[in-house]
Amino acid sequence: MASKGPRKPSVTRKGNKVVQNCGTCQKEVTSKDETLQCEVCMQVFHITCENVSSEIYTVLAANIASSTLHWFCNACNRGAVKLFNVMNNIQLRQEKLEKDVSELKEDFDRHKENSYEKKEVDCMIAQAIQADKRKLNVIVRNLPEQESNNAMSQGTSDDNQVAGLLDELDIGDVNIAEIERLPASRDKSNGRRSPRLLKVRFKDMKSKLQVLQRARNLSKSKSPVYKNVYISPDLTYEQRQQDRKLREELRNRRGKGEKNIKIFKGSIVHTEELESDTETTKND
Repeated sequence: MASKGPRKPSVTRKGNKVVQNCGTCQKEVTSKDETLQCEVCMQVFHITCENVSSEIYTVLAANIASSTLHWFCNACNRGAVKLFNVMNNIQLRQEKLEKDVSELKEDFDRHKENSYEKKEVDCMIAQAIQADKRKLNVIVRNLPEQESNNAMSQGTSDDNQVAGLLDELDIGDVNIAEIERLPASRDKSNGRRSPRLLKVRFKDMKSKLQVLQRARNLSKSKSPVYKNVYISPDLTYEQRQQDRKLREELRNRRGKGEKNIKIFKGSIVHTEELESDTETTKND
């Protein structure tokens, strides 16, 4: 049986002689004794003190040197079992922790994707709101303005300019809700101030479309006041970018010899198809 108290040193001296003692009985171990050395505490034990049979001893003695088998004394064996249990628990906890971390990473990645999707949706909603606010507006470029510090006088002048523009377009009855000069810009080519953009808001879509349809005739105007005036829809930044890309594509395709194409409702279409669709609609 193993001692319950602290073990005595397994090596002692008798004069000048070093004596190896059994870790259990503390008696001297001789070369004639059948003994085993514990791989944990490294003490030597009589096999009888550790209740190891001769048959097991024979097997252990033949295989311990090759590290095929391992032997622990009774005291260390109890500690080793506890240690192995602790290590096993640690390994199980580590595996669970790694699994939890992996799941957290997957949740984070999904949340990240959802966050990007939410931002994209929010951006699309904001763009749609902006487009809806501008749907009844047009922007007028190069329409002369009166230099005035008086807002009322400036407003009256812009009203008169728009009235003259409508007369030039031969439009008599349109419903205008608001006329506003946008913040000033400067001509980058010569540094001189050019007329500020003029935003006109209509009360209904019919009035807006009527003005846009007639606006293409301004380039043929005999009046120098209106010949260089341009009227276009009030587009958002994203719509302007898309419109710019479409116009660039249209120029490239026409430059390669493609004919009878135009921009219609956000796409480049062949005029023959457009005319065919129009004819079909009339017949229906």
